[in-house]
Amino acid sequence: MTIMSRGARGGLMYANIDYEKIIEAICYVKGIKRYDTLKISRNKEYKYVLFLLFKKFKCKDTESIYKDLLIPSKRAANYGLKKAEEQFFINREFREMYFEIENILEKIE
Repeated sequence: MTIMSRGARGGLMYANIDYEKIIEAICYVKGIKRYDTLKISRNKEYKYVLFLLFKKFKCKDTESIYKDLLIPSKRAANYGLKKAEEQFFINREFREMYFEIENILEKIE
């Protein structure tokens, strides 16, 4: 069951979903070993899904995210998020992968 609480602006926020759980869900769906996160940073689709899920679940640990995914700056991360949103609307397979991972994360706790 997902634990939700009200955010400062009144919207629902997901508690207990962090960076590590998102990475683990992507690894589970794509059949990647957890220690091989470099594959996520090299594959655009995986990285785009990651950006969208970070935005949805409001992950705050951006410094470790940038370091682990080899993202040089916040500007590059914002560009990646923009491209991820475009990919979401254009590519049906990408959307299906995103929703599959999102469903797994919503079932966690």
